[in-house]
Amino acid sequence: MISWLGYSQNDQWQVLKDKYPGEPAVFIDRSETVTLMVKGDSLQGYSDTFEDILYIKEQSEVFANRQVHGSHFSEVGDIKAKTLVWDKSKHKELAVSNFAKKFDQDDGIFYDDSYYYSFSFPSIAPRNRTQLQYRTNYKDVRFIPGFVFSSYIPQEKAVFTIKTIGDIDLTYEVMNDEKKQIKFRKFSKGKEIFYEWSVNGMAPFKVDGSSPSLRYFAPHVLCYVKSYSINNAKKNVLSGLNDLYSWYYTFVKDLDKTEPSKDLVEVVNSLKRPGDAEEETVRKIFYWVQNNIRYVAFEEGMRGFIPHNGSYVCEKRFGDCKDMASIIVSMLRIAGIKGYYTWIGTRDIPYSYSKLPTPMVDNHMIATYISKDGRYYFLDGTDSKLPFGMPSSMIQGKEALIGEGPDKYEVKVVPEIDKEKNLMTDSVMLTIKENELIGKGQATLHGYAKVFSAYRLDRAEKDDTKQYVTQLMGKGSNKFYLDDYSIEDLDNRDKPTQINYAFRIGDYFQKIGNEIYVNLNLNKDHYNHYLTSSRSTPWETDYKYVKKEFCTLAIPDGYEIDYIPSNTKYDGKSIGIDVTYETIGQKIVMHKTFYIDFLLMNPDQFSEWNESVKHISEVYKEAIILKKKQ
Repeated sequence: MISWLGYSQNDQWQVLKDKYPGEPAVFIDRSETVTLMVKGDSLQGYSDTFEDILYIKEQSEVFANRQVHGSHFSEVGDIKAKTLVWDKSKHKELAVSNFAKKFDQDDGIFYDDSYYYSFSFPSIAPRNRTQLQYRTNYKDVRFIPGFVFSSYIPQEKAVFTIKTIGDIDLTYEVMNDEKKQIKFRKFSKGKEIFYEWSVNGMAPFKVDGSSPSLRYFAPHVLCYVKSYSINNAKKNVLSGLNDLYSWYYTFVKDLDKTEPSKDLVEVVNSLKRPGDAEEETVRKIFYWVQNNIRYVAFEEGMRGFIPHNGSYVCEKRFGDCKDMASIIVSMLRIAGIKGYYTWIGTRDIPYSYSKLPTPMVDNHMIATYISKDGRYYFLDGTDSKLPFGMPSSMIQGKEALIGEGPDKYEVKVVPEIDKEKNLMTDSVMLTIKENELIGKGQATLHGYAKVFSAYRLDRAEKDDTKQYVTQLMGKGSNKFYLDDYSIEDLDNRDKPTQINYAFRIGDYFQKIGNEIYVNLNLNKDHYNHYLTSSRSTPWETDYKYVKKEFCTLAIPDGYEIDYIPSNTKYDGKSIGIDVTYETIGQKIVMHKTFYIDFLLMNPDQFSEWNESVKHISEVYKEAIILKKKQ
């Protein structure tokens, strides 16, 4: 019999079933080999992928349907697939022939040149295996993607190899391998040089809720070509950030060589007013683009990198992120103001230009304006609700590559917006009537709290709007009922959104004898929200924020105060609370300030979070006690 990792085909299924109890399948082998070679005066590359999966238990049919993805820059071909069906003592082959080429249809992308081959493996059952192999040709070696070792099922063996020659200067970095699972070796065969990374017996990864992209925590290898030599002449590819920027600049260098259209000039002139400060003109231009240019994503070959000029975008009234950056820069220059094309990665990407000068760092484009006093304004026209002066939430903390000329650029870190700027205040007046708590409230939303709510409210139908307001303003218990509401300044980016509302909460307080127990902590954010040891991935939030609550309870006639909780303050690194109580005549007023102060929390910070949650949850339990007057 043919042996496999020291076991015969007859017993490998039982061995892996015992080794990975409960798992539906196991990668016997998963490999990718990238070949880099110099042909003529250019550097070319392709990769060969191979997968061999053994199925452990029933109900693994979900693995039958597969897709192999390609695009303009990574053309897929030579696909071969088959099922090895177990028959008594050996496997018999069933080849796959029903490959169907389809094009990705994404609601957020107007045109996308990516595609996939769809097919189905027959006879997915325990003891059977499926094998898949294909080749990917890279039109530009700058786009070699690297290799992620983690997978949704266990892997007995996973190997990533780069085969090259001595005339190619390759660099690489291993990411997120704190356990040193990935083994590396470099060796030669004749003129060929091999870089090999391998893992044996890797457990499947689990993605927890609110986790960032897996490249933040999954073990993987990144690699890129710094340079190569032809006839003793060195040619740089990505030897440093200068090379990346020089390449990027070729995409925008000709955009402003043509005169802007009459229509675009007229738009800019209509926005400028004598005596306006420069920042005010920038604000008006930014808001005009947000209001008048519809964001539509394009991914079509080099169109994924080269913007249209501002006049074209103005005429069409739509564009992708690059087009929106282009029209903002064009309009600023018409107004006599300097604006800069800026490349940036969203928070889905954990890499930085300073450590990895490759296209893997960015996936987005914005415009940058630098005021005379040196303040940087990161203008993301794709976020139609964003107020001037704030970056979009998805680029907080990211490095921006600001193009200032043919050979001049700057890398600037986009600030993380302080929690105090993302403020939500909620003031409620409460009265006790029979078995209900009757309330009127007024909430104001600032910063990202306003932006995120504006998107939800703007897109909702009437019934959905009430449902969302109920979700946003809901408090006390699941017996909260929203009687009425109104929304003000939803579309005014420079003013906070205000929500006025009336509500009832049934059976919220307790009457025991002559006493009434009422907990004025109607909102218990993250109550008992402990992060257990079963969570292994980081936790990501959209933005930091502060929530201020002012809760006023009218003391019912015939009652007086018997107990009011003590004032409490707890300042954690990532979460905190401050609660005070006071009496004003026949009213009790609770002031509460709650905050979240992180964007990404790693597992080594979970214990501190849990300690904070413990203290805050105790605060939430405190209730006031009213008793009948004697």
